[in-house]
Amino acid sequence: MTLSSLAVPAMAADAASGAPAATDLDRIEVRPQIEAQARAVELKRDAQAILDAVSSDAMGDYPDKNVAESLQRLPGVSVTRDQGEGRYVVIRGLDANLNSVTVDGIAMGTPEDSSRSAPLDVIPSDSTERLKVIKSPTPDMPGDSIGGAIEVESVSAFDRDGRSVRGSVEASHQQLSGKTSPKAAFNYSDIFNDTFGVAVGVNYQDREFESDNTEVEYDEYDEDRPDDLFATEVQRRKYTIERKRTGANLNLDWRPDADNRYYFRSLYSKFEDAETRQNTVFGLGDGDVSGNGDGTYTVSDLPADAITKRVRYRTKSEDTLAASFGGEHRLTAATLDYKVGYTKTRERVNDEKEARFEYAGDDIDTVTVDQNHRIPTLDFSDNGWESNDEFEFNRFVISPKQVDDKEHSAQVNVRFDGDASSYKFGVLGRWRDRSVNSDEEELRNGPDIDLGPWTTNAPEHRGGTLGESLSSSEMRRYWTANGSLYRARPQDAGANAVTRLSEDYTASEDVLAAYAMGTWDIDALRVIAGVRVENTQFDAQGNQVDVADGGRAYTVTPTRASSSYTSVLPGLHLRYDAGNDWVLRLAATKTISRPSFGDIAPRLTVNRDDEEVDVGNPELDPYKSTNLDLSAEKYLGDSGIVSLGLFHKSIDDYIVQTFSNDDPQYPDFDVTRVINGDKAEVYGAEFNWQQQLSFLPEGWDGLLVGVSATYLDTDFDPGLADRDGDDFTLPRASKNLYSAHIGYEKYGFSARVATVYRSAYLDTIGDSKAYDIYVAPNTQLDFSMSYQFTDAVSVYFEAQNLLDEPLELYQGVCSRTLQNEEYGRTYALGLKVAL
Repeated sequence: MTLSSLAVPAMAADAASGAPAATDLDRIEVRPQIEAQARAVELKRDAQAILDAVSSDAMGDYPDKNVAESLQRLPGVSVTRDQGEGRYVVIRGLDANLNSVTVDGIAMGTPEDSSRSAPLDVIPSDSTERLKVIKSPTPDMPGDSIGGAIEVESVSAFDRDGRSVRGSVEASHQQLSGKTSPKAAFNYSDIFNDTFGVAVGVNYQDREFESDNTEVEYDEYDEDRPDDLFATEVQRRKYTIERKRTGANLNLDWRPDADNRYYFRSLYSKFEDAETRQNTVFGLGDGDVSGNGDGTYTVSDLPADAITKRVRYRTKSEDTLAASFGGEHRLTAATLDYKVGYTKTRERVNDEKEARFEYAGDDIDTVTVDQNHRIPTLDFSDNGWESNDEFEFNRFVISPKQVDDKEHSAQVNVRFDGDASSYKFGVLGRWRDRSVNSDEEELRNGPDIDLGPWTTNAPEHRGGTLGESLSSSEMRRYWTANGSLYRARPQDAGANAVTRLSEDYTASEDVLAAYAMGTWDIDALRVIAGVRVENTQFDAQGNQVDVADGGRAYTVTPTRASSSYTSVLPGLHLRYDAGNDWVLRLAATKTISRPSFGDIAPRLTVNRDDEEVDVGNPELDPYKSTNLDLSAEKYLGDSGIVSLGLFHKSIDDYIVQTFSNDDPQYPDFDVTRVINGDKAEVYGAEFNWQQQLSFLPEGWDGLLVGVSATYLDTDFDPGLADRDGDDFTLPRASKNLYSAHIGYEKYGFSARVATVYRSAYLDTIGDSKAYDIYVAPNTQLDFSMSYQFTDAVSVYFEAQNLLDEPLELYQGVCSRTLQNEEYGRTYALGLKVAL
């Protein structure tokens, strides 16, 4: 337990070599924020590679529930959120798919069925000791990190002084659900006989919360008015979630003498979601639509069955295991280190089911739709749909899914040190296997259902009423007793084959890498130069599903594809101590990112009934990037820093999803496929200032302030013939990222207000500008406060999302909200003990 904070950018002096010399700087002790900031500044000043870091101290200072949220405090780092929690880490505005993630030095897989993005919300903050974000890798680091390399490190007993026992308990309250949830963590470490260290930790959180979601589809309602888009469908969704996180780590270290050390690292985390979704869908486009010229529309003669109610339940379990064994030996003329590792990531959704019901009352005479608001408002001439009395069974949708991702790895490095130089060589092998099995199908034939036992009161929803609700527990009880009575319609056989088979694939990816790197000290200048070579062997098997007209017949053809490519990745790093507390850095590197498994898998779906084709692309080339980084840093005493960094990335073969209805292979079909775009350019600047205001009078000298800002200018050519004249920013790249904090620490009292802002960004490229999808700007404001009663006991209070900011997406223009999801504020009160 600690009250200290480390949230300034830090660069590990031995990040490139992996040497443990810097670990003393991250020792867990009860120290004020300013001492932690001073350690971070010292770490940055001696650094070689460009690296930002957060220690476990900082995770105690911010109301962060997981690793992703802990990283968002760093310059140039933001997160994308799921149900209000940070999930994917975005570095310098680039897609999380372009990052690499390692746990204790071995690559982490992903439970996502088609992406390489590693969801970092599965790892609780309490399971880690320090986190690093490397923005310009040295040649001895894996080269698949165009965005950056995220390193998750668990604790070693040698990070601490002697025996350490830490524990915490917490109760958090979510405003929207009104639920209070528990959290607890325990960590123990000790060193025996000065040679053998043991560190073990466990943590658990059971959080119940809700979210209010509104989703809208916009389309033309009159071909003579193509620019006047109407909300053809509105969905109001209510999510009720119980999210459990369990984490554990066991780390062993043996250091028999000064020249030899051995270690074992293990980290396990499990993430479980039990989710109920209530959903009322209004198919407004099924009626006769007329515009009123003032932002309102009138829908006449809306068919009753255009209104549906749905209830979905599923439990999703994601677990990650990372284990490694290694050693380091100082020989007469060299230092040898080695490591073998194993990671396993799984996702299981075995019980997902949704029941859908259609309104069978009278048709709705008129619906007035007002699009002058951020979310369209609906006024019905008849509100009989709010009751469940006249809803009839439509279908069950059953959607189990299993994802497995395993990787074995081995690496050996040797370093030869001279008086003012060193030379390092190494090899790495990674052997990865993935399998995805998705078995969604729709069952429409079966007995009707009396909704009386299913009906509950209408839930509160900020976007408007959903009408009476449907009980997910009653749905599950009913399915257990009667599920065997439901079958698919004959005409749905083809569509069910598509959802059962088209996303399934197995894949293997083998990477063999070797590098050579030299380091030279020339007076105040340090030069690091070298080259890395990586060979990738990829093999995958998928399905080609061809659905005949009418949907009653289909064929399935197993398909196979393989590829092989070699990447040569040179790198140059310069660090110059200019005197007067100035440090200048320059890095020129080449990096790659491999295509997502789902994109490169040899899968093909042809739906002749709907005239749609979805095709994978085994011919995809990897992303290739040439990177340039320049930074200047001025150190202000022992704990202050002001820095400015400039960077440029030129990315070839940027992969993009395309939509076309004039594909020569499939004339008159809507074809979705991924291709290599032409080029993407990224120009950026990062500014960071953090300082204790120690020059102020007594009492005020406990103030700490910090500001960081990142500016991006991106240009992207997706290579789409029908949008040749349009300009694009890079998808998922925000132009501006800001973070700031003001803190105070004195007399055992510690407080901090922190904010993170991310500007709007392009999420999905549509058929035209009017159909491009953007994520709206977002500001996260959090507060934390603690008081230390004794050296061993402290209490804390945290408040998250104080501005009650929603997740919002819009289509084409910001006034056309596509999705709005609100979570409310969260408050936590906790007790920490350190012995």
